[in-house]
Amino acid sequence: MTCVFIARARSGRTQGSLPKSASARQISVWRCVGVMVCSLVWGGCIAGGPAPVCADDPPDDVRQVQVTDAQGQIHRGALSELSPTQVGLGPGDPRRLATRNLIMLKFAGRQMHLAAESPIVVLATGEFLALQTEAISDAALTGQLICDPELPAVSVPLEAIRGVVFDRPANSQSLSRLLELMLVGTESHDTVILRNGDRLEGEFVELQGAELTLKSAAGLAKIRSDGVQALALNPTLSVAEPFRGEGALVTLVDGSRFRARQLRLVGPDQLTCEPQFGGRWSLPLSAVDAIRFLGGAATWLSDLEPARYEFEPFLQLEWPLQRNRSVAGGFLQVRGVEYALGLGVHSRSTVTYALPGKYRRFQATLGIDDITAGKGNAVYEVLVDGKRVFQSPALTGTSPALVIDPIDLTGAKTLSLRVDFGGDADMLDHANWCDAVLVR
Repeated sequence: MTCVFIARARSGRTQGSLPKSASARQISVWRCVGVMVCSLVWGGCIAGGPAPVCADDPPDDVRQVQVTDAQGQIHRGALSELSPTQVGLGPGDPRRLATRNLIMLKFAGRQMHLAAESPIVVLATGEFLALQTEAISDAALTGQLICDPELPAVSVPLEAIRGVVFDRPANSQSLSRLLELMLVGTESHDTVILRNGDRLEGEFVELQGAELTLKSAAGLAKIRSDGVQALALNPTLSVAEPFRGEGALVTLVDGSRFRARQLRLVGPDQLTCEPQFGGRWSLPLSAVDAIRFLGGAATWLSDLEPARYEFEPFLQLEWPLQRNRSVAGGFLQVRGVEYALGLGVHSRSTVTYALPGKYRRFQATLGIDDITAGKGNAVYEVLVDGKRVFQSPALTGTSPALVIDPIDLTGAKTLSLRVDFGGDADMLDHANWCDAVLVR
């Protein structure tokens, strides 16, 4: 692997050392302005270069995919071509599909799953990487992707990271609290969470070998890394620019999910791409679970700001709308299947989106989140311009995921998603709208 960083150190991060007039974004850019150029090499195959010469093509079952287009048609076959503009299915006389007219490409027989023991790097954009951290400097985190231990280490700029969970708590609610701290927290400092439950606040310096260094008012503290459960970085120093233009959300079988551009099939068995946070990655095709296309016909609902969110508690407990996580703050999961995109809500709630009249269909997969351990009982409804056009039966924590038929949005001005009480009031009605997508 060849990696070159041109960056300023993530130093001077205490409040008093920065210009008072600097905005949060200016501070973040001042802290880490970098260019990462990575070429990852496997067996003589160079990412981003010409198609490698390989002695044997992988078996077709490694490349078997199901592609859903904007018309709702499903195309199946062996992936023979992938570029920023086109997907090809072969062999023989291949079918070629324009990526901007596609919704999703799913590899057959694979399922994204973030194992309970997997460490997590939490990105500022809200996505996650299953990454075994090796070192963290004031510029970047270096680590090993869980999806394939044979891959070279990768680097992620520190400004693109909100935190790292080194040791996943067994309790799902504890994990949810850690994710909330990293993604929603407003602290103006870094926080080290120890395995014994203690928290240390200050300015993160580095993680090298067996030691994490934290600077606080008392001076430099050296902390044994095996005693650290998580590191939450100062959110005011991170960069989370919206993804613009065409690209994709890539999910890996190890549970990693990230947005990327310039996806290409290099040779028969390598996927190269440019992650949103920079650099170029090359991955074995066998590590890829799915590709959800962005910037074309598909607009994923969790990427939009709702016009309003209304919640009517059964008693007094409030449940805010969650994007790409369950209402309890964990990963969206229905009957053992994890979903990278969607909405997490609770009964009784209604989330409404203003539509500019350019969408033709809405589709989603519904289900009570697995965190309820089989509990919950709720009814899902879809309203178009205030008129109910779909109502589910009462779904419980044991009901199979429900894939709803595409709902016509031609000429519609508003789309509302409602979850109502089922048979047990609001008890554990952790309702998910998974892969909720608007189609042009």
